[in-house]
Amino acid sequence: MSELSEFTLKVSPREKSGRNACKSLRNSGKIPVILYGKAINKPYSVDDKETRMLLRNASGSTSLLRLLGENGEEELVLIKDLQKDQIKDKILHIDFIQVTRGEDLQTKVPLVITGEAEGVKSQGGILEVLSSEIEIKCRPSNLPSQVTLDISSLELGSNLQIKDLPQIDDVEYVDSPEMILASCVGSASGRSGAEDEEDTEEEASMEGEETSEAEDSKEKE
Repeated sequence: MSELSEFTLKVSPREKSGRNACKSLRNSGKIPVILYGKAINKPYSVDDKETRMLLRNASGSTSLLRLLGENGEEELVLIKDLQKDQIKDKILHIDFIQVTRGEDLQTKVPLVITGEAEGVKSQGGILEVLSSEIEIKCRPSNLPSQVTLDISSLELGSNLQIKDLPQIDDVEYVDSPEMILASCVGSASGRSGAEDEEDTEEEASMEGEETSEAEDSKEKE
């Protein structure tokens, strides 16, 4: 586990809200944001260039961020939601959630797949990854930047579940231990090559029977 650094982002109070006000902010190089927490619902704005640079250096939505106000006030936060215009590659809005030191937080971190599945490498299987994130519960100081799943032992027809993830000190996996994260199947339909071959032989046999029946019918005519 790699412990995350904290990154500081300057915020400015935002008095006006609504579509037009947010559009005006974006046109001036700012991003409208909101801070949520215990009895907190504060609208702010942040600098677009500064935010983009920070997110490139940080670990995206799983990084602990320190919001720094104009009067020196600070809030430790995580990104709860980030809205983006995918076509223009422009950040439209960010929701932050307040984090309190010493208290557990629940959030999602990226699931990183490593290794090459045995079922793919030597058994002709296809890898299916069913989740790209893992929900965890831990103290802010123990928040991992990612969780790694080694799929090297994954064979054809088998799967890996949350219970197969590495145990991380003071980090709890929230979802069921039986939740499937990755599987190795024989084809895009989830059938093995042997099953597909049996079907092909069966179809050929049926076609042969139909041809024979048709010929018998013609002879009777």
